[in-house]
Amino acid sequence: MSELLGQDHAAAPERPDPLAASFRAGKVEAFRALVETYTRPLLAVAWRYTRDWESARDLCQETWIRVHESIQRYDPERPFRPWLFAIHRRLCLGHLRRAARRRERPVEESELRRLSPVDPGADPRLRVRQREFVELLQTAVRGLSERQRQVFAMVDIEQISQAEAAELLEMNFATLRSTLHFARRRVAEAIRKLEGSP
Repeated sequence: MSELLGQDHAAAPERPDPLAASFRAGKVEAFRALVETYTRPLLAVAWRYTRDWESARDLCQETWIRVHESIQRYDPERPFRPWLFAIHRRLCLGHLRRAARRRERPVEESELRRLSPVDPGADPRLRVRQREFVELLQTAVRGLSERQRQVFAMVDIEQISQAEAAELLEMNFATLRSTLHFARRRVAEAIRKLEGSP
Protein backbone atom coordinates (compact mmCIF):
# COMPACT_ATOMS: atom_id res chain seq x y z
CA MET A 1 0.00 0.00 0.00
CA SER A 2 2.80 2.46 0.86
CA GLU A 3 4.15 2.16 -2.66
CA LEU A 4 0.75 3.03 -4.11
CA LEU A 5 0.34 5.96 -1.78
CA GLY A 6 3.70 7.29 -2.83
CA GLN A 7 2.85 7.37 -6.52
CA ASP A 8 -0.05 9.82 -6.51
CA HIS A 9 1.89 12.75 -7.92
CA ALA A 10 5.16 11.13 -8.96
CA ALA A 11 4.47 11.98 -12.58
CA ALA A 12 3.10 15.46 -11.95
CA PRO A 13 4.61 18.18 -14.14
CA GLU A 14 6.94 20.42 -12.16
CA ARG A 15 5.43 23.66 -13.39
CA PRO A 16 2.74 26.07 -12.20
CA ASP A 17 -0.87 25.27 -13.00
CA PRO A 18 -2.58 28.15 -14.85
CA LEU A 19 -6.00 27.01 -13.57
CA ALA A 20 -4.83 27.28 -9.96
CA ALA A 21 -3.32 30.69 -10.66
CA SER A 22 -6.61 31.81 -12.24
CA PHE A 23 -8.63 30.58 -9.28
CA ARG A 24 -6.27 32.34 -6.89
CA ALA A 25 -6.91 35.48 -8.91
CA GLY A 26 -10.65 35.09 -8.27
CA LYS A 27 -11.97 33.24 -11.32
CA VAL A 28 -14.66 30.85 -10.06
CA GLU A 29 -14.81 28.89 -13.32
CA ALA A 30 -11.16 27.97 -12.82
CA PHE A 31 -12.06 26.33 -9.49
CA ARG A 32 -14.72 24.24 -11.22
CA ALA A 33 -12.15 23.14 -13.79
CA LEU A 34 -9.69 22.18 -11.03
CA VAL A 35 -12.39 20.08 -9.34
CA GLU A 36 -13.15 18.31 -12.62
CA THR A 37 -9.44 17.70 -13.27
CA TYR A 38 -8.31 16.42 -9.89
CA THR A 39 -11.31 14.85 -8.13
CA ARG A 40 -10.84 11.37 -9.62
CA PRO A 41 -7.19 10.99 -8.51
CA LEU A 42 -8.08 12.47 -5.11
CA LEU A 43 -10.90 9.96 -4.77
CA ALA A 44 -8.53 7.10 -5.64
CA VAL A 45 -6.07 8.20 -2.96
CA ALA A 46 -8.79 8.58 -0.34
CA TRP A 47 -10.14 5.13 -1.14
CA ARG A 48 -6.67 3.61 -0.67
CA TYR A 49 -6.62 5.08 2.82
CA THR A 50 -10.21 4.33 3.83
CA ARG A 51 -11.36 1.38 1.64
CA ASP A 52 -14.78 3.03 1.82
CA TRP A 53 -16.23 5.05 -1.05
CA GLU A 54 -18.52 7.19 1.10
CA SER A 55 -15.64 8.21 3.36
CA ALA A 56 -13.46 8.79 0.31
CA ARG A 57 -16.05 11.11 -1.22
CA ASP A 58 -16.38 13.00 2.06
CA LEU A 59 -12.62 13.45 2.25
CA CYS A 60 -12.51 14.75 -1.32
CA GLN A 61 -15.24 17.26 -0.56
CA GLU A 62 -13.40 18.38 2.58
CA THR A 63 -10.19 18.73 0.58
CA TRP A 64 -11.85 21.06 -1.91
CA ILE A 65 -13.33 23.11 0.93
CA ARG A 66 -9.83 23.49 2.41
CA VAL A 67 -8.43 24.43 -0.99
CA HIS A 68 -11.14 27.04 -1.46
CA GLU A 69 -10.46 28.49 1.98
CA SER A 70 -6.67 28.52 1.70
CA ILE A 71 -6.00 29.24 -1.98
CA GLN A 72 -4.40 32.58 -1.13
CA ARG A 73 -1.64 30.64 0.65
CA TYR A 74 -0.85 28.76 -2.54
CA ASP A 75 2.21 30.07 -4.39
CA PRO A 76 1.17 30.32 -8.07
CA GLU A 77 4.82 30.07 -9.09
CA ARG A 78 4.99 26.52 -7.76
CA PRO A 79 3.27 23.29 -8.97
CA PHE A 80 -0.33 23.00 -7.76
CA ARG A 81 -0.74 19.24 -7.63
CA PRO A 82 1.79 18.55 -4.81
CA TRP A 83 0.22 21.35 -2.74
CA LEU A 84 -3.26 19.92 -3.33
CA PHE A 85 -2.26 16.35 -2.49
CA ALA A 86 -0.42 17.45 0.66
CA ILE A 87 -3.70 18.93 1.94
CA HIS A 88 -5.56 15.78 0.91
CA ARG A 89 -3.13 13.38 2.58
CA ARG A 90 -3.23 15.32 5.84
CA LEU A 91 -7.02 14.99 5.85
CA CYS A 92 -6.82 11.27 5.02
CA LEU A 93 -4.29 10.63 7.78
CA GLY A 94 -6.42 12.60 10.23
CA HIS A 95 -9.39 10.45 9.30
CA LEU A 96 -7.37 7.28 9.95
CA ARG A 97 -6.03 8.60 13.25
CA ARG A 98 -9.56 9.21 14.47
CA ALA A 99 -10.58 5.73 13.31
CA ALA A 100 -7.57 4.19 15.06
CA ARG A 101 -8.46 5.89 18.33
CA ARG A 102 -12.02 4.60 18.06
CA ARG A 103 -10.90 1.06 17.23
CA GLU A 104 -11.87 -0.95 20.29
CA ARG A 105 -14.00 -3.55 18.60
CA PRO A 106 -12.77 -7.06 17.71
CA VAL A 107 -11.50 -7.48 14.18
CA GLU A 108 -14.47 -8.25 11.96
CA GLU A 109 -14.72 -11.51 10.03
CA SER A 110 -15.02 -9.57 6.77
CA GLU A 111 -11.65 -7.95 7.47
CA LEU A 112 -10.03 -11.25 8.34
CA ARG A 113 -11.21 -12.73 5.04
CA ARG A 114 -8.78 -10.41 3.27
CA LEU A 115 -6.00 -12.67 4.57
CA SER A 116 -7.47 -15.70 2.84
CA PRO A 117 -9.48 -14.58 -0.19
CA VAL A 118 -11.36 -17.34 -1.95
CA ASP A 119 -13.30 -17.21 -5.18
CA PRO A 120 -17.02 -17.58 -4.32
CA GLY A 121 -17.20 -20.18 -7.08
CA ALA A 122 -14.41 -22.26 -5.55
CA ASP A 123 -14.80 -25.80 -4.28
CA PRO A 124 -17.19 -25.87 -1.26
CA ARG A 125 -14.55 -27.70 0.80
CA LEU A 126 -12.15 -24.83 0.20
CA ARG A 127 -14.74 -22.33 1.38
CA VAL A 128 -15.29 -24.41 4.53
CA ARG A 129 -11.55 -24.40 5.22
CA GLN A 130 -11.52 -20.64 4.76
CA ARG A 131 -14.33 -20.15 7.26
CA GLU A 132 -12.51 -22.41 9.72
CA PHE A 133 -9.32 -20.39 9.26
CA VAL A 134 -11.16 -17.10 9.83
CA GLU A 135 -12.73 -18.47 13.02
CA LEU A 136 -9.31 -19.61 14.25
CA LEU A 137 -7.80 -16.25 13.43
CA GLN A 138 -10.60 -14.36 15.20
CA THR A 139 -10.04 -16.44 18.32
CA ALA A 140 -6.27 -15.97 18.14
CA VAL A 141 -6.54 -12.19 17.70
CA ARG A 142 -8.74 -11.92 20.79
CA GLY A 143 -5.76 -13.11 22.83
CA LEU A 144 -3.67 -10.09 21.85
CA SER A 145 -3.33 -6.95 23.90
CA GLU A 146 -5.24 -3.90 22.64
CA ARG A 147 -2.10 -2.35 21.16
CA GLN A 148 -0.99 -5.64 19.55
CA ARG A 149 -4.46 -6.05 18.05
CA GLN A 150 -4.39 -2.51 16.62
CA VAL A 151 -0.97 -3.01 15.05
CA PHE A 152 -1.79 -6.47 13.69
CA ALA A 153 -5.12 -5.28 12.23
CA MET A 154 -3.58 -2.23 10.57
CA VAL A 155 -0.52 -3.89 9.06
CA ASP A 156 -1.56 -7.48 8.33
CA ILE A 157 -5.29 -7.04 7.70
CA GLU A 158 -5.79 -3.49 6.47
CA GLN A 159 -2.45 -3.58 4.62
CA ILE A 160 -1.30 -0.19 5.90
CA SER A 161 2.48 0.17 5.77
CA GLN A 162 4.39 -0.13 9.04
CA ALA A 163 5.61 3.46 8.74
CA GLU A 164 2.06 4.78 8.29
CA ALA A 165 0.72 2.60 11.11
CA ALA A 166 3.40 3.96 13.44
CA GLU A 167 2.39 7.50 12.52
CA LEU A 168 -1.32 6.81 12.92
CA LEU A 169 -0.88 5.11 16.28
CA GLU A 170 1.72 7.68 17.37
CA MET A 171 4.24 4.94 18.07
CA ASN A 172 7.99 4.81 17.65
CA PHE A 173 8.71 2.84 14.46
CA ALA A 174 10.99 0.35 16.28
CA THR A 175 8.31 -0.16 18.94
CA LEU A 176 5.71 -0.85 16.28
CA ARG A 177 7.95 -3.41 14.56
CA SER A 178 8.56 -5.17 17.87
CA THR A 179 4.85 -5.10 18.74
CA LEU A 180 3.96 -6.52 15.32
CA HIS A 181 6.58 -9.26 15.66
CA PHE A 182 5.19 -10.43 19.00
CA ALA A 183 1.60 -10.12 17.79
CA ARG A 184 2.32 -12.30 14.75
CA ARG A 185 4.11 -14.85 16.91
CA ARG A 186 1.26 -14.99 19.42
CA VAL A 187 -1.31 -15.37 16.65
CA ALA A 188 0.68 -18.19 15.02
CA GLU A 189 1.13 -19.99 18.34
CA ALA A 190 -2.57 -19.62 19.20
CA ILE A 191 -3.64 -21.01 15.82
CA ARG A 192 -1.30 -23.99 16.23
CA LYS A 193 -2.78 -24.73 19.65
CA LEU A 194 -6.33 -24.35 18.41
CA GLU A 195 -5.60 -26.71 15.54
CA GLY A 196 -4.13 -29.23 17.98
CA SER A 197 -0.73 -29.18 16.27
CA PRO A 198 2.32 -30.18 18.28
